[in-house]
Amino acid sequence: MHVKLTKEEAVELSRFRYTPVIDQISSTVPLASLVKKNEMNDFLKDVQVEIQAPDVKVAASVFMKRFAFVAVIYLYALSHWNKRLHFSLDTLYLQRSHKEGNWLPEYYFEDLLAEEFPGENWTEWRRKALQDLFKDIIYPVLNALANEAKISKYTLWENLSVYIFWLYEKILVDEEGFSCRDDYDYIINQAPGKLFGPYHRNPLNRFNEEPVLLTELDEMVRIRKTCCFTYQLGAKRTYCKTCPLYCKQFNTGKRN
Repeated sequence: MHVKLTKEEAVELSRFRYTPVIDQISSTVPLASLVKKNEMNDFLKDVQVEIQAPDVKVAASVFMKRFAFVAVIYLYALSHWNKRLHFSLDTLYLQRSHKEGNWLPEYYFEDLLAEEFPGENWTEWRRKALQDLFKDIIYPVLNALANEAKISKYTLWENLSVYIFWLYEKILVDEEGFSCRDDYDYIINQAPGKLFGPYHRNPLNRFNEEPVLLTELDEMVRIRKTCCFTYQLGAKRTYCKTCPLYCKQFNTGKRN
């Protein structure tokens, strides 16, 4: 059964940069256009200017971190409400937005409907839901970014994985019941590569490292395998606390 999101659900998803309305003042970008070579190039050049990036490779990496919130919105609804959101790249729009000086786009889903879990064969229902997200929504954009910006797909997948870890380890960690933990384990460890695109191996699994102690922060951190290039932005040149370039300066608790 397909239903519309309730007002309460829309408000809840707004935490993850979902917007239920198009702001007529802000400019919007149809996500379907970004899988086209020329339009992706123009878009990345615009992003490069917005975030003061040195080149389109850095712009592509940072955009993938912003685009990861589409997956967060989808997976939150799936695991928290047992609802599968129905949309496509043709009905998904990026709405430009600046908050506290940062470029933080929001996402509008045209005619968005949700399908409630029918009550049987959860494994197959979830498999199809995840394939719709990763193979049909995430991968086409990720692939276009990699091709146009000449950036490693591994970096882009890790940019996505960071937010999936965050969602399940920080936001949904206290959820009652088994579903969230099982969904998380399936997405990261068990889902076959073909659910994510033309892969034999799950592209997220390689980033599932155990957190280690970063003594500088006195915090457990899952150190990235790749660098997302955020340190190259603007004049601040700050590193993510999970950055391998940053973390290697300190005793992380790892043993050789």
